[in-house]
Amino acid sequence: MDATDHLKASLEAAIALANATGAEWSQGRARAPLDEVTVGAVLRLTTNRMPSIDDAAVAEFATGGERLYRALLLLTEGETDTAASAINELLASTRAAPVLVRHPESAWHLHFATEDVSIATGWLAEFGTATAMLLGSDDLDRLHPCAAERCDNLFLDATRNHRQRFCSTACQNRTKVAAFRSRVARP
Repeated sequence: MDATDHLKASLEAAIALANATGAEWSQGRARAPLDEVTVGAVLRLTTNRMPSIDDAAVAEFATGGERLYRALLLLTEGETDTAASAINELLASTRAAPVLVRHPESAWHLHFATEDVSIATGWLAEFGTATAMLLGSDDLDRLHPCAAERCDNLFLDATRNHRQRFCSTACQNRTKVAAFRSRVARP
């Protein structure tokens, strides 16, 4: 795996966790409370090794995800200084520090917290680091809020022309259907 691929996966997971905890609406539906299944889905974006997640870890992921969402939302609003402060606070709370680790039957790889922290703290350190690296990159302008009504999700624009407006095809389709119905309803 390319190092930048891992960073991209960590950033995608950070945004997914942020959306799962901070967005009031997601693809036209009210956000559900964070649970072990959702945390597992977020972590699977960046790892094949699924750690066990208990209620305390879910609560910690929820708090950290809300902090990530606020920081990412500030970035989309151009409030980079305030966002940087929020990200720095998250990194300080996790005591993020790069550490090389090797698990049995795996190669050396980079973690962003020591192994003596909780599972959630370790992942939040990685997600905070990925978000900090986005803030300092030329790709910051690819972070957008979804343009669909009743969707507060954030996403990274993956298009060449930087014109992606929706977090998913579901939101794009909902918007197109609503516009069509509005046109048809007019006499």
